[in-house]
Amino acid sequence: MKDFIIDDDLLITDGDFALKAADQQNIEHLLLSQKGSYKEFPILGVGIKKYINSPDATSRLRLENEIDKQLSYDNFFVKTLDVNDLQNIKIDGNY
Repeated sequence: MKDFIIDDDLLITDGDFALKAADQQNIEHLLLSQKGSYKEFPILGVGIKKYINSPDATSRLRLENEIDKQLSYDNFFVKTLDVNDLQNIKIDGNY
């Protein structure tokens, strides 16, 4: 999916917003945002920060379920999802 890119600021090319593949950026924003961050879609957002310091397996299962559910809301088809290493979450799929 092509969208405008935010890299500390909006990228501008030839006086207009730069459009590039934004799948990775969209997933990152979805993982970092809390529910209620997007006023138009109040149930959108994973809020991954609340899961980072939780050591138990139940939290990881909840996180995996929440990521899968939220990506599905965003019309992303998840093929594989691995949250065993919270510093390196692996998501394979496409829009």
